[in-house]
Amino acid sequence: MSENEKLFDQMDSKATEDVMAQALDIAKRDTAGVRSGGIKVIAPAKINLVLGIGARREDGYHYADTIMHALALHDVLHMRRVDLSGFGIGLEIHLTMEHTEGIAPVDVAPEENLAYRAVAALAQAIGRKEDEEVHIHIVKSIPAQAGLGGGSSDAAAALVGAAKLWGLDAQDPRLAEVAASLGADVAFFLKGGCAYLTGKGEQFVHALAPRKDFILLVSPDEGVSTAQAYRTFDEEPLLPTDTQRGVWGVLQEASKVEPFNNLAPAAEKILPVLTEIREWGESCEGVSDVLLCGSGSATALFCESFTQATKLSAEAQLKGWSARVTSLVGIGAAARER
Repeated sequence: MSENEKLFDQMDSKATEDVMAQALDIAKRDTAGVRSGGIKVIAPAKINLVLGIGARREDGYHYADTIMHALALHDVLHMRRVDLSGFGIGLEIHLTMEHTEGIAPVDVAPEENLAYRAVAALAQAIGRKEDEEVHIHIVKSIPAQAGLGGGSSDAAAALVGAAKLWGLDAQDPRLAEVAASLGADVAFFLKGGCAYLTGKGEQFVHALAPRKDFILLVSPDEGVSTAQAYRTFDEEPLLPTDTQRGVWGVLQEASKVEPFNNLAPAAEKILPVLTEIREWGESCEGVSDVLLCGSGSATALFCESFTQATKLSAEAQLKGWSARVTSLVGIGAAARER
C-alpha cells in the first residue's frame, strides 16, 4: 500500500485540517503514475504566405485576409493531470518554461501565458469543476516577436492537450470557440497545414494543399511589437484590393500563392534592419521569394534546396543575424501519449 493510500485510510469524517493538508501535499508529490500517463503536444510555428490587412474595425481589430502555412519549427508542451478529488481546490494550473539554445526568454507571468489562459478558458467553457492540477511545461524553440505565432501555437497545443487529458473530443466546437476568443492565429493552429482565413484572420474558409519548400528564417536581435506595427500601418494604410482578395479566396494549392504582406512596410519603418535583410535575401542565388513573417521580425527566404538554405544560414549569421533552417509542413497542434 502506498504512503498516499495509507494516509487516506486513516481519514474519516472527523479528519483534522492538518491531516487533510498532509494528504494534499502527498497527492501533489506522489505523481509517478500520472507522469507515465502524461502527454506531449507539438506546437508548430507558422508563416503567413498572404497577410492582407484591411480597414480597422469598430472593435479595434482589423479585417484580415490571410493564408497561413505551418512550419516544421515547433515548441513542445509536456502536459499531465493530477487528480485531487475531494480536496475542494477546483482547477489549479502550473506552467513552467524552458528555452532552447539561442531563444531569448520572455518575461511573462505564468497566468498571463496564452497556454495557461487557454486551459483555464476551456475548463470554464465546458463547465469543468473537478479538483485537479494541470501541469504544463513548454520547451520553446519558436522565437518571440518574430511573426511566427509561437504563443498562439502554444495556446492551441494546450487546448488539444487539455482535451486529451479530460477525455474531450478534439473536434468539440468549444475548442474552436475558445481558440477564437484568445487570438486570430490560435484557431488556425487547431487545424494547421495551410488554410485561408478571413474576418480578423480567425475565420477558417478552406484548406489549401501544402507546399514543401525549405525556408530560412532570418531575424535581427530586435523584435517588432505587433501593436506598434498596426499603429504604424494605420498612419498610411495600403489596403488589399478586391481583385487580390478574390484571387486569394479561390486558390486551392499553396504552391500557387504569390507571397504578400502589406504590414511589411510598417515593420521596416519601425525596424530599418528588416529592409537590409529583405534586400540581402532578394540578392541571394537560389531564393525564389522573400517574405516578412507576420508583423516581423523574422524574414522567410524560400530556398531551392536544404543545401542552399544551410549555406545562406551561415552567411546570415556572419552578418550578425539569427538564422534557422526549417520547412513548410502540413501539420497542426497534435498530442500523443508518452
